[in-house]
Amino acid sequence: EGEIQVLVATDVAGRGIHIEDVSHVINYTLPEDPEDYVHRIGRTGRAGAKGVSISFVGEEDAFSLPEIERYINGKLPCEHPPEGML
Repeated sequence: EGEIQVLVATDVAGRGIHIEDVSHVINYTLPEDPEDYVHRIGRTGRAGAKGVSISFVGEEDAFSLPEIERYINGKLPCEHPPEGML
């Protein structure tokens, strides 16, 4: 039908493509630069549409969170997995 259901891309590919109606962005790692984070999640919810961004944050990525929150001037909601899943 010509519709893409799932697209996996690197930051390099993500900067060079434009896809309409992206409903979800899932980050498996956080970028070092907060501006790159905003660019990534900005792929969803364009033109008044609702979108969802989910980021998996490991130990190394956690150090990027405060800088991203300062850049966006807000807190990112965080959920921790149950202890048995770690």
